[in-house]
Formats: sequence, structure tokens, C-alpha cells
Amino acid sequence: MDFNRDVEISREEEGVISVLSPPSMGTMQIAGSNGFGHSIEFMSQAYTTNQEGNSEIIIEEEYLSTNQDGLLPIFLKFEDVTFKVRSIPASSKNPVKVMMSKVASQLHMDGEHYKPILKGITGSIGPGEILALMGPSGSGKTTLLKILGGRLHENVKGTVTYNDIAYNPALKRRIGFVTQDDLLLPQLTVEETLVFAAFLRLPSNMSKQQKYVRVDMIIKELGLERCRSTRIGGAFVKGISGGERKRTSIGYEILVDPSLLLLDEPTSGLDSTSANRLLRILQGIAKAGRTIITTIHQPSSRMFHMFDKLLLISEGYPVYYGKARESMQYFSSLRFVPEIAMNPAEFLLDLTTGQVNDISLPEDLRTPRGSLEFEKDIIKYLQLKFKVAIEPKEKASHRVTKAPEHLQSAVQVKKDWTMTWWDQFFILSKRTFKERCRDYFDKLRLVQALGVAILLGLLWWKSTTGTEAQLRDQVKFLKPVEIL
Repeated sequence: MDFNRDVEISREEEGVISVLSPPSMGTMQIAGSNGFGHSIEFMSQAYTTNQEGNSEIIIEEEYLSTNQDGLLPIFLKFEDVTFKVRSIPASSKNPVKVMMSKVASQLHMDGEHYKPILKGITGSIGPGEILALMGPSGSGKTTLLKILGGRLHENVKGTVTYNDIAYNPALKRRIGFVTQDDLLLPQLTVEETLVFAAFLRLPSNMSKQQKYVRVDMIIKELGLERCRSTRIGGAFVKGISGGERKRTSIGYEILVDPSLLLLDEPTSGLDSTSANRLLRILQGIAKAGRTIITTIHQPSSRMFHMFDKLLLISEGYPVYYGKARESMQYFSSLRFVPEIAMNPAEFLLDLTTGQVNDISLPEDLRTPRGSLEFEKDIIKYLQLKFKVAIEPKEKASHRVTKAPEHLQSAVQVKKDWTMTWWDQFFILSKRTFKERCRDYFDKLRLVQALGVAILLGLLWWKSTTGTEAQLRDQVKFLKPVEIL
């Protein structure tokens, strides 16, 4: 199978093949598969309202039948999510003592010590929305993202539901996760990366040409046409830019139309223009009916206003949850007001760290500025206000709003694997062969191998090994050979 030749053929026949792109939310129809070869379709009349600053999800759908595959909307709710890790005393650096400590804890012979990472996180997000998880480094953003994506279960408490159903293996194929570090093969081109992913992950009932057209659609949607034939690149291989690499990673996940897309620091290492472009692409992906959650450290003012919802975390505690554009109004109501013009994200991060040098403070916060406990008291004050003003309303919203029964049953249907074990082995072998061949037959490597061969040939040229001393001299040359 020649992937490059097939791609060219698929482009010529693209006008003949009819492939439906994912429908959008709002007034457009959203189709969802029920997992049995039949599809369900429903019309969303309204799915979000806001009452007294409390975001609620109200779902009204008309159930229709259709023969078209599409997205299954996911309404994600999480309540009182806590996570802790077992801490090992700093004095226990001896591996034997550490092992004995683990055995003792498993036998309940020693009291276990845990360090809390997340403490009572509550919120919700629906289709067509982007939820930003913000907070300083080490606040628990990535940990929460892994929990919401079903990648972390041990020592997790609280409830996380998808259409009011707890996580189950059937959801794994409906969730896309883009890690902070792009895990791509450096010797493959952008198009080849997505083509191999399509053959591995798309349903077997799709024809080969439909898979190529799907890849072409993703490349155009993510603005990767210019670099589609360029290698990904890596530490020692020149390739595409950081923004293009991140968009390729996103394309790898949205290729299979995930209902829930999670991204860990997608704008890290990107310039402002590339970051804005990436976020606008995520907006378009969300409007197609997907639920998107992303961690972000310090977005620009323009980027901040692109988010629908914001969850602000400080030292593992939530200090704000709600509409992103209403966050400044909320903190102003608490009398935290910036005294100079500031980027909203910068202002919020200053609050989460207790660094409020250019921010006016509420009168009931009596800790004097500059004291040792000042920053901690700021954070405790914000946590208390969240517990009183936001958390009760959000929990009440969770109890009132329920996902329709057909959505609850759809997320529990486990799909079969798209490819057989043998087909996967064949495709992975072909991908590895193509990637390794380019690495081994690279021009620089060929020149290097040729140069080493000539050098070693000269070392032994016209050498004699008639005596033991001469043989010993020749063996000495094996040391530089090992180094090379």
C-alpha cells in the first residue's frame, strides 16, 4: 500500500466522495451514534442559561432517527473532587527503608501520610463550550484534567459524571487528550502522521478514500495545508514550527470526532499570534458540538475573552467558577479591584498567589500588608467566599439538571475495536519501517557512515598480522571503533 500515491488519488476523487463534516451546536442538528449501528439525532433548543450568576445546563431535545453518524454530546459534571498522594518522609532516602515503609503501610502496620493536591473542586461544562482551568504552577490543573479525562482513579474522591453516568470503559473512545508534550514521530510528515492515525483509529466500515478525505478535511480545518508534506521534526531533525506541531497533535485527536476534548497547556511555548490562532481553532471545534477543557497558565487579554467558562484554582482549592467574562465582576463585588490597567488573567493569577500589590482589598480583610500570613490569608479569604457564594448554587444546579435518558444510555455502549489485531500490527509495522528508513538513510547519516568506513579502512589498509605483537596493535584500533 503506497500511502503517498493513495493520498494523491484521494485528492483527485475528493469531489466525488460525499463526506459529512461534524454538525454544529445551537440551531443545527447534532447526530449521535447509539453504538448498535443505528444513530440518534436530536435538536438542541437551549442548553445553557445563567441565573443570578449561577450557570445551569438546561437540556431540551427532540428525538429523531437517522442513518448518519456524528457526535454524542457530553455534559460533564464534577463535584467535591479531591485527590491526594502518599508522601514519603524526606529522611527515608534509603531504598530498603522506603520499601519496608511501603510494605508496612500495605499491611496497615504504619500510619500513612498523604499530601492533598485537589480539595473539593466543583463545576460543569456542556457541548459547545470551552472551560479554562487556570492557576499558578503546581495548583493541580493537570491533575484535575487527568481525573476528568478518566486517566487518574487512585486516591480520587468526589463524583465525576458524563451525561449523569460515572466513568466507564465505553467512554474512553469518546475522549480525546492532548498532552503538553507533543508525542509525534519526527521523521513522518504531517499528512502521513494523520493518515496512519486514520487507518488505525477510524471505523473499518469507512472506505480508504473516505479516510483520506477525512484527513484532508482535518488538515484544512487546522490550517496545516502549508506544511502537510513537511516532516514533524524533533531535537536533531528540522521540521515544522511549535504551533504547527501542536495543531497536528490536536488533529490526531479530533480525527475520530471525540465528544470530550481535553488539552494540557496547548499554548505553552507559542508566541501570542500562534496562541490566538490555536484558540480560535478550538472555538471552531467547540462550536461543532464538542465539550472542550483546557489548562492554561497566563493567556493574553484577547485569549481570555474567548473562554466560555473559567475554573480558577489556588493551592488545590477552587476560588472561582463561572463565566470567564464575569470573573472580574465577581472579584470586584468582593472589593478586589485592580488599581492600574491589567490583563484579566494577570489580575486573577495575582489573586491566586496572594500577590496583590496593585490591587485594592476588602475592608473585612484585616491582615496587614507585608505580614508573614498576608498571602495565605488572601487565599483563604477567596476560598471561603467561593464556598459561600458559588459552590452551593453550582451543586444545586447539578441536582436540578439531568441529561436525557438516551444520552445516558449512549455513553454506556462499548464500541468494538475499529481494526483487528493483525491489521493494527501491519499498519504499525509499516509506519515504523517508513520512519526508521528515513532516519537511517538520511543524507547526513549516509555521509557519516561512509566517512567512518573509509577511516576504518585506512587504519587497517596494508596492515600485517604475522606476529602476536602486530595482531595486538591491530586490536588496539578497536577502541576508537567502539567510540564511533
